[in-house]
Amino acid sequence: MEGIVPALVQALCHEAHCDAGVVLWFDEHGEVANLYAQHLPSPAAMAAWFRPLQEPGTVSRLPLTAPVPVRRSEFVETCADDDRDVRAHQATHPEPLCPHRHLCSMATPSSAPLQRLCCAVVRHGVPIASLMLYRPAGKPPFSSDERTAVKAAGRYLSLNGHALPADIGAAMYRAGGEQGFLLCDLDGRVLRASANGYELLAQASGCAVNRRTVPDELERAGRQLIRRLLAGESLHPARDSSEAERPTTVTNRWGLFRFRVFFETDGPQGVLIERVEHLLVRLVAAMWHLDLSVQQGEVLLLLAQGLSHDRIAERMGVSPNTADYHIRQLYAKLSAHTRNEAIAYALGMLETAH
Repeated sequence: MEGIVPALVQALCHEAHCDAGVVLWFDEHGEVANLYAQHLPSPAAMAAWFRPLQEPGTVSRLPLTAPVPVRRSEFVETCADDDRDVRAHQATHPEPLCPHRHLCSMATPSSAPLQRLCCAVVRHGVPIASLMLYRPAGKPPFSSDERTAVKAAGRYLSLNGHALPADIGAAMYRAGGEQGFLLCDLDGRVLRASANGYELLAQASGCAVNRRTVPDELERAGRQLIRRLLAGESLHPARDSSEAERPTTVTNRWGLFRFRVFFETDGPQGVLIERVEHLLVRLVAAMWHLDLSVQQGEVLLLLAQGLSHDRIAERMGVSPNTADYHIRQLYAKLSAHTRNEAIAYALGMLETAH
């Protein structure tokens, strides 16, 4: 599921004219279990996001668990800092949907005044995920259409919060993903990184981003991965140029990553990381070019995961007849008769848009 989030956030930021987005996953205790953020900083810088907040005369932190019981078993809600109705409600009622707002305010791309649009996914009274978008305070307030789009993305996160890992077969991937560049010493320590270098290294290492991992475990996981790459490449100094260009691959829940190492004698080592796109990532991007309802978009992504109609109904929380109706509507809109035809049409629209 995590592998889809970068494309999902990128598309939402584009549609809502936002500068950055953040996704948080929570464990059963309401603590942050993992985090995705565009332009992820170094592990040491990220540690500030997870420091306990201290109020005058206390050493306690704000709770991450919901302060008020939530009756509905599972739902998705949005709130926006610029929404007057939301602010008026918060002035007189505790806020059960965003108990992590103090953390959201720290996980921002800059210190400039920002608007924040937050979508919380709550299951059995406990938040399981949250999606946040940020844009400058001087821009127009978030519109109802933008809140609807973010809520739809939150619904997809809620449907797939416990989804099985996507198929990692090579046929499910293609080149052309995001790239980041690192300069490292021989011990794997990062000396310099491009804007998204730390983000891709963290995801390629497979280490979750949370209070327990930053900065030490996250940095250690990245260094170990780079050391393995440097050691493996240095064992073959006499390889010809074609072999030297052969990438090393790493696959985990964030997707498939390709690495190339560039050596300098007694100097820093260059590491190029490329996130190779998964089929589901491309479908998320393609959906923004298709006139699909929220349910039809969910059906397309669930079909691409190879789920049967009954499993799709179960995942969506609807009856099999309702799921079949949404599938038929999707096929009619895409002029398709099978899941493969529907997927091919969607990807073809993406290629045309690009």
